Amino acid sequence: MAPQTIDMTAFAEGISESALFLDVDGSLIDLAERPEDVVVPPDLVAVLGRLSARVGGALALVSGRAIADLDRLFAPLRLPAAGQHGLEWRATPAGPVDRVAVDRLVLERLEAALRGYTGRDPGLRVEPKGAAVAIHYRLAPALGPDVIAFAEGLMAEAPGWHAMAGKMVVELKPSGVDKGAALDRFLAVSPFAGRRPLALGDDVTDEDAFAAALRHGGAAVQVGDREPTVATHRLTDPAAARAWIAAVAR
Repeated sequence: MAPQTIDMTAFAEGISESALFLDVDGSLIDLAERPEDVVVPPDLVAVLGRLSARVGGALALVSGRAIADLDRLFAPLRLPAAGQHGLEWRATPAGPVDRVAVDRLVLERLEAALRGYTGRDPGLRVEPKGAAVAIHYRLAPALGPDVIAFAEGLMAEAPGWHAMAGKMVVELKPSGVDKGAALDRFLAVSPFAGRRPLALGDDVTDEDAFAAALRHGGAAVQVGDREPTVATHRLTDPAAARAWIAAVAR
């Protein structure tokens, strides 16, 4: 069943008892040709701060970006966060960042292979993330199938790693950690524990978070019209998501 379009007032009642898990790129903010070119709308930081207060601090950013990058984008606001699709995790705004240990030699070898591959077209770009590495092809969309095949081929010599395709990007990361596992971890600690989770995201990489929220009796909100999805509700685009967040923050 396709997710239903969410009403602006949906979830407003009882939102103070919810735990919110929000993806960033493509969900809260519009995508850009390069990750460093995204723009955070000027009022979004204040809105997120109000919403976090309304849910008693049970609001986390769950993103493919590194936590340090999230802190930079939303400064001076700091929130609980899961970065690099769960490879980084921070329970509280001022708490330490836990990072999954990775084999640096494997990571360096994969990054070198991707950099060699990107020499075939200026529209391809490698993004080191710290514990993972991604290759973007937003500026060369016709190469998408080749990029995905090349990245998946690298996994034959990288046991314990996998290639995760998203919107015009493929990320190479250690297996066994994803956004769903990050949600499970948040929901085991205060102030998230005992609350109804709501996960919001736009990409296939958010499906694990959606599934985790549903397992815990919560809801999942897909931003955009991507199919298939396990999401229960839909918002049309990041502008609609920001409008909804502003409404429930009030």
